[in-house]
Amino acid sequence: MDQSDSEKLIVELNYRNKIIDERNRQEPFSSEKMFDLLPATVLDKRTLRMVEIHDLFRAVNHCRTMVGAARLFHSLMNPSQSIELIHAKQDAYCELESNTRLQEAVHDFLDTFAQGERVLFKFLNAHMVPLWPYGDFRGAMRTIRNMVQGAHNLPQPDTVYLDSLFKTIRGLAASPVNALAEGPIFRTLGGVMSRKEKGWFAPGLRFRPGRLSGGSVGPALPPVIAGIGGLFGFINPAVAESIVILTCGGIVVGFLYGGLAKPYIDYESAILPVRQRLYDSNRFASAVEAVAAIDELFSFLEYCRAIPHTTVLPEVTNEPRHYFVAQDLKNPVQCVDDPEFVGNDVTLRDTRVTFITGPNSGGKTTYCKTIVQNQILGQIGAPVVARSAQLNMADRIAYQAPAFDSLNDPEGRFGTELKVTKEIFYSVTPRSLAILDEIAEGTTTHEKMQLSVEIMNGFYAIGNNTLLVTHSYELVENFQKQDKGQYLQVEFAGEAPTHRMVPGISRDSHALRVAKKIGFAPEDIQRHVAELAHQGLIDEP
Repeated sequence: MDQSDSEKLIVELNYRNKIIDERNRQEPFSSEKMFDLLPATVLDKRTLRMVEIHDLFRAVNHCRTMVGAARLFHSLMNPSQSIELIHAKQDAYCELESNTRLQEAVHDFLDTFAQGERVLFKFLNAHMVPLWPYGDFRGAMRTIRNMVQGAHNLPQPDTVYLDSLFKTIRGLAASPVNALAEGPIFRTLGGVMSRKEKGWFAPGLRFRPGRLSGGSVGPALPPVIAGIGGLFGFINPAVAESIVILTCGGIVVGFLYGGLAKPYIDYESAILPVRQRLYDSNRFASAVEAVAAIDELFSFLEYCRAIPHTTVLPEVTNEPRHYFVAQDLKNPVQCVDDPEFVGNDVTLRDTRVTFITGPNSGGKTTYCKTIVQNQILGQIGAPVVARSAQLNMADRIAYQAPAFDSLNDPEGRFGTELKVTKEIFYSVTPRSLAILDEIAEGTTTHEKMQLSVEIMNGFYAIGNNTLLVTHSYELVENFQKQDKGQYLQVEFAGEAPTHRMVPGISRDSHALRVAKKIGFAPEDIQRHVAELAHQGLIDEP
């Protein structure tokens, strides 16, 4: 073998080792990957991106397990439409929050499951190496046994939601797949079976998850016994030597079978069939989902403990019209690391449309996202960041923000944004929440005003909660004259915004203040032109 061949072999071996390491190393839960797989329901994916659903997940996620994290993100993407489920989760949260003994038991249960979770899903995803499958198999079966046993050690809860989750996991104890996890496992003509399924007299070959078994140890026994007997005088040395010579091939046979053949045979005939039975078991899937639901609930508790602000379970109703009322409402993402985050009182009841005016960077967008993010939290049974809150379930949550021109849209920016507004308008009901960040952009001022009035009158007629962020105070004044909706503006203390919303209409865009802040005010422009003229690069203006 020349040097180039050696280098190629080393590269190939390194590549194979890298592949094995990647298969053995299970990545942590990724909300970005799951986002692409899940369908949208209450919120479309454009809205989910606009309200920074991944940031909300990362802020709230204190799950100890990957299945819990996946359950939490699924809930955030698809807020519940069942008022009974929301109330049940709220009741369970209250019990968990007030019962220290239950908290500690759940904490230990989740930590135990988390320790074996990676190997369990490595087994379920068939990411094992066929030549070394036994450690992963035993670890997966141990995780299942610990899950069932751990559920039996949990104290009896009082709330229906927790009780049903605990019973679901405990119920796995009587299932056939748990019998497989408990062992022993037999290979039969009808597939892999537990002792109870097979019975005592039906034919079957017992599966032993290890390299040492009758097939690998048996051929090696004669030379080993003969060698020991000859050494200690139990067998005539000459006879012992003959036996060793004649049967020493059994050691090689046993090594080859136990080291190479048996793992592959067991992988195909026992390990993968056991994995398939777990996949086909609804009771097993329900038990794992119950673990995820418990972890999601515990994550709510940990999130509330972690942030330096007051949280509360909102009063959630299912009335014919949407409303959202809160005191000192704060953004659940931005307030995590900001003890001084400014809260707002929110009253979206019987207003139908709310107009928000004020300069850029004054907090208008944060105000809107704060409402949507807390609506999502409340609608999955979680606490919201406020002193008090009441909200109605939303059947649709939509968020529109300015978009760039689409090359595929011959109507340009105006057509692109108007299509989004149209989709939202035709999808909302009186139980919906819609956020519009400017509308009818990209046309003349007259047309923008005319069309905006018609659009907002349409939303007002439907009667859902619609918030419009706009710089057009003329539009807001039009509705003020008709006494339709409510009008909020960014509050200022001197030249600086307080990030609070107060009643009123802002007629000052503060554009000059922003231009001065970034160094592009009229005097900055004039100064630059004068410098160019002074250098002779342009004519004197």
